[in-house]
Amino acid sequence: MFFDLKSIEGGTIAFGGMGNRKITGICKIGIPCLASIDIVLYVEGLKYNLLSISQFCDSGYNAFFNKDQCTVKTEDDNSFFTAKQHNNMCEIDLIGLC
Repeated sequence: MFFDLKSIEGGTIAFGGMGNRKITGICKIGIPCLASIDIVLYVEGLKYNLLSISQFCDSGYNAFFNKDQCTVKTEDDNSFFTAKQHNNMCEIDLIGLC
């Protein structure tokens, strides 16, 4: 879920096999009642927001993995989300988690 989406001018990001994509915004995403991640780039043409584990860790969260899923918890050990892994990616649906 986006919070404070702001338009920005310029900048691109490269993805393997997809070429360069234009960065058109910057925002915060998260669950209003629990936690959020700042400085998430909105990239034109992508269907998903790509977040790295380092973004979670740099923001004070802890990430735990096993062969089937990823769980991210806040510093006080509350669960931020759990995501099932498929096709070598974890997909998170933040809508309706409160």
